[in-house]
Amino acid sequence: MKCLSRAANRALAVALAVALAACASNDEKEDTDPLELVDITASVELKEVWSTNIGDIDVKRYAMLEPGIGAGRIVAANSDGDVIAFDRSTGKRQWKTELDVELSGGVGVGLGVAVVADYRGRVVALDLNDGSELWKYQVSGEVVSAPAVGSGVVVVQTVDGKLVGLDATSGEERWSHSTVLPVLTLRGTAAPVISGGNVIAGLDNGKLIALDARDGVPRWEQRVAIPQGSAELERVVDIDGAPVVRGDLVFAASYQGRVVALSRDDGRGLWARDASTNHSVAVGAGNVYLSDASGSVYAYNVGNGQIVWSNDELLRRALSGPAYFGDVVVVGDLEGYLHALDPATGNFVGRKRIDSDPVRIPLLVDGDLLFALSDDGELVALRLERRQ
Repeated sequence: MKCLSRAANRALAVALAVALAACASNDEKEDTDPLELVDITASVELKEVWSTNIGDIDVKRYAMLEPGIGAGRIVAANSDGDVIAFDRSTGKRQWKTELDVELSGGVGVGLGVAVVADYRGRVVALDLNDGSELWKYQVSGEVVSAPAVGSGVVVVQTVDGKLVGLDATSGEERWSHSTVLPVLTLRGTAAPVISGGNVIAGLDNGKLIALDARDGVPRWEQRVAIPQGSAELERVVDIDGAPVVRGDLVFAASYQGRVVALSRDDGRGLWARDASTNHSVAVGAGNVYLSDASGSVYAYNVGNGQIVWSNDELLRRALSGPAYFGDVVVVGDLEGYLHALDPATGNFVGRKRIDSDPVRIPLLVDGDLLFALSDDGELVALRLERRQ
């Protein structure tokens, strides 16, 4: 059993930060504040196409209710149990299903279904066309990340260290894989991904694992981060961002660990660099992009991992993970801003405020649209336009 619950982990971190701030001088207090934004000369515009409010997101329990996209729809969920499908292009609501559960994991979309899960480990599949309930299944623990859907299965990752593969049509369990958890971990788990017939998942012990999607048999396992230090807090190396697959490579990053590029087929390491984040990376224009725990944004060469640039003008602004959209890199922050950066230099090229609440839930890119969801439940679709 863990020494601290995941909710307690976050509370402890906040308490430590408050205690340190109370002891600091006025100058030191200023260093804990989010960096003020500077004026920029914008060359692109993140233009709102449509927006709507989907309802409450449970910020106190750090719900990361990432929407899912498929079949011309974006499907979003709130913490009250509402699952809502919108036309991706117009924002017109297509259906709404009210579930009597407190949803915690994001929405997995594929194979004609939309799948959600709750804090008690109940997994529910809805028909993607009309929102009607198809099946439900009880797993062993809380689910706080989006299920993966593909290769005939729905895969959920639980906070008690299990990956469970369910038949996408019937909801029957096909397989289960367990891992040993560290004593202390961050609040959250990485969303698994399905690619090339494999389920690829980041674990709380700093490892990346690939399982056969059909039967859960392990294909390979690779360590992304090695725990360092004597204190348990120093040894936290969770992978909480979903792995990113591009071609035959997998990219992932951990907290207090590394960002790595691995072979999708056998897990062989291509390169690794020291890094610390609890988000996914993004890939595009020959680079891998990462927003770290301090608020810096980095670009690494996709072939050798060398740092191409870094931007530290968003320090302590609690950034979201980056998204490569069109030909810019976009991150959200604690005041509801989206920042667009040049992928070649890291310079700011655009900025858009979509809400006053934080944007920390993963940004989604689908074709010519970027989707952002704030903690206040504001769902916004944006298009990139060049300024003349």
